[in-house]
Amino acid sequence: MIPNKSNFKFQELTPITGVKPYVIRFWETEFPEISPILGDSGQKLYARKDVETILRIKKLLFDEKLTIPEAKIQLSNEESVERVAESTERQSARMLLQSALTIINEIKFTKRW
Repeated sequence: MIPNKSNFKFQELTPITGVKPYVIRFWETEFPEISPILGDSGQKLYARKDVETILRIKKLLFDEKLTIPEAKIQLSNEESVERVAESTERQSARMLLQSALTIINEIKFTKRW
């Protein structure tokens, strides 16, 4: 389970993910989805999404026995699906807001507010 915080230092990753430090470093070179930032102190900081990605890569490689190229394709496909879902959610929210504004304007017109 990932602790409830937004950024993690490198040394926190192994206890959370169960992945050795040298493997995480290698995966950083292979998977652009893992993109730590440099903190003010010069240490790498990993966002929660990076930790989730490391756990997902671990599952793909160790549990599902995919090769690195296959895991890259799988992650890319999952990201594409996420982007489509987020876009669809935004469009739905926009349509709901537009409907609500239309109803409010109709009420204003009929009640002469």
